[in-house]
Amino acid sequence: MTVTDPREDRALRALRRLLADLPEVPPASPAGRERRRPVGALLLAAVVAALLLVLPLLLSGPTPSPSGGAAPATLPDPFPAYAHLPATVERSPAGPALMVFTHGYGVEFMDYPQAIAVGADGGTYRRLDTADDASVRSDQGDPGPMLLSPDGRSVAVGGRGNDGCLATVSLEDGSVRTWPLPDGRSTTPLAWSGDGRSVFVGLVEDDTHRYSSLDGAPPRVVYDVRRADLDAPEGTEPVRLPEVAAATGIAPLARDGGLIVSTGYGAELRSADGMQVVATGLDLGLDLGPTAVSPDGRRVVTGGAGSVQVSTLDGGALTSTDPLDLSVTTDRPAGAGRMAEPLGWLAADRILVSTYDTETAALRLHLWSVDVDSGAAQELLVAEPGWTGAAVGEISVAADLLDGAEVGDPGMVDRGRVLMLLRGALLVALVALVLRAVRQAGAARQAYRDA
Repeated sequence: MTVTDPREDRALRALRRLLADLPEVPPASPAGRERRRPVGALLLAAVVAALLLVLPLLLSGPTPSPSGGAAPATLPDPFPAYAHLPATVERSPAGPALMVFTHGYGVEFMDYPQAIAVGADGGTYRRLDTADDASVRSDQGDPGPMLLSPDGRSVAVGGRGNDGCLATVSLEDGSVRTWPLPDGRSTTPLAWSGDGRSVFVGLVEDDTHRYSSLDGAPPRVVYDVRRADLDAPEGTEPVRLPEVAAATGIAPLARDGGLIVSTGYGAELRSADGMQVVATGLDLGLDLGPTAVSPDGRRVVTGGAGSVQVSTLDGGALTSTDPLDLSVTTDRPAGAGRMAEPLGWLAADRILVSTYDTETAALRLHLWSVDVDSGAAQELLVAEPGWTGAAVGEISVAADLLDGAEVGDPGMVDRGRVLMLLRGALLVALVALVLRAVRQAGAARQAYRDA
């Protein structure tokens, strides 16, 4: 016979009643367990995305700056595609540039015009805020006129629409300097000095936008010329040069070697500051550009729209003038040949020529190397307009860097931190979605086995 303590019996009954009164807690569902474990997947996604972003940068390694003479400049092929959100020179400078241009003409559906600088190594792509801010309504949103210095370290920016100004932008540190000029003028940078320390700007009391004529080309205008010295103190006004007030174009002969000034009555050779006349009566033709003179200072290329001539100088005297047939740069006589324009000199006997394929709605840029002696042309690269249809135009090149430049693949183009962050966010989202899909597929297989 078992004897039970009455106190223990009462305690057991009380414990049973307490347990009976407790609410039932259902077991956690698989879905609930899934929702409580997102941290690991997101962490793995972040690690994978970081590796995808950082590894290409580590493997590429540093590239010496072509401006220092360690390597020739690069004409990028493939040409950098249009970007809607590139970093700006002013906030994220990338060093000397080989060319600046307008990417995207007019106001299009999928793009808008931007002033762009492509680095001397072909691997950087930056927007010029200063030039974009100089846009006027008559130019349909296109940037203000730009001119790259011979060494590729600075850009001069003018303004159209009778409210122009002059600004110089350093591509090395992003600093911007503005120059005081009279009100009510349109301004166009005409040329840099050979050493890149002065810029010549033309002023007109008129609107000089490029849509002022039916074919889209700006009219030939006569400028009131002034010289801005980058070494002058801040606030210094550009020096007026009344002796060259009738200029239509200016080109430096060579570093510290004088200027060629084109007027409506011919061309003349002047001192480097533009003040003294060295030679007159040079019949060089029309459309003298800022990069018209060959690296050795002996030849001058003038003209455009397919009609080009090459003149030879010797001691300030014109010795020969020869027409250059640029129709060889295209197999479509009715198309790109008539739009051929010389951009600068690749060597003492070769010029860089741009043409456009007009058979499609979007202008496709072709760059050619043309031998000025034989007229033989070699196509260097094609800048595709891409899915946005953004055309490349208003090209200005760094004359010193273009001399000896080579075509090359720059690899992954650096467009700045904004696009890098966007790529990172997209990669994280993509990896997270893939991991989630894999996890859900595994859960579905497990449920099928358990069923």
